[in-house]
Amino acid sequence: MAQINIDPITGLKNSTYAPKSGSSGGELTQVDFMTLIIAQMRNQNPLEPQKDSDWMAQMAQFESLNQMRSIASGIKVLQGVNELTSAAGMIGHTVTGKQVDAIGVTRDGVGRELYGRPFAKLTSYERAEVNRDQRVIDAAADLPNAGSEVTGIVEKVVMDSAGIPLLYIGGKVVDLFTVSEVI
Repeated sequence: MAQINIDPITGLKNSTYAPKSGSSGGELTQVDFMTLIIAQMRNQNPLEPQKDSDWMAQMAQFESLNQMRSIASGIKVLQGVNELTSAAGMIGHTVTGKQVDAIGVTRDGVGRELYGRPFAKLTSYERAEVNRDQRVIDAAADLPNAGSEVTGIVEKVVMDSAGIPLLYIGGKVVDLFTVSEVI
């Protein structure tokens, strides 16, 4: 059965501007904004057209929002770099923090080491090989200790898939944000 989409702005059936499935939802793109402006121009009252200054104000507001999004994105990148720098500065130092579930990070590390790709991008055979690796088996066996406090010397730092720096301490993995003491 064919689906009929009616564009709320233009009133056209099966419009090329029909909602896209899986879109980010709520985020107005520049194309969306220009489509809206064009629809406003087409549908305005010819006896009382909107003033040029109103159009310019809308464009300026949209550009301002785009710039703020860009700034927010840049700040997020700087925050990630700062967190990674802080974590790297702990290498060789004794720290205390809470152990986390290390299976995902360990699988990714072993997958990258053996096949040059993270675990999620491996074939079924490659995943089975990674799961047979002793480091992954050890991480799975250590799962009940997640949340317990660990103290030791930081050996290395890795980033998990969410961008959180993780510290390796004597084979245990500690989330940077749970570190309570650095000696």
